[in-house]
Amino acid sequence: MNEKLTFDEKFEALGKYYDIESPNEIRNQIKKNENIFVFLDEVKPYLNNSFQNAQFCLEMNFEPEMDDEYIILRVNVPLNHFHNGARNDLNKIQKKLFPLRRQINVHRECLIMLGFLDV
Repeated sequence: MNEKLTFDEKFEALGKYYDIESPNEIRNQIKKNENIFVFLDEVKPYLNNSFQNAQFCLEMNFEPEMDDEYIILRVNVPLNHFHNGARNDLNKIQKKLFPLRRQINVHRECLIMLGFLDV
């Protein structure tokens, strides 16, 4: 993602790739750690390679028992892929992205989870 873009331009660009639920909450969470932009940009080629027929959504999650908020990048795949290999595909992506997460300090702020498409 181009570093010269403003925060608002970067956030707007996210909406061209990801469906964003609760945009105000997502925006506020990213403001806490703008490296989330880097993570979301770097994960795209992996998602495109492993999940061609998927929908990618950003949503907020709140864990009240831990008073913790974070973004979920939900990878919604067709039901047959959900049951046949999607978990392995996602695990491979997460393993490849672990060094990047450490480098840019994006850990629990943005998690990737599977879902399935309502078709």
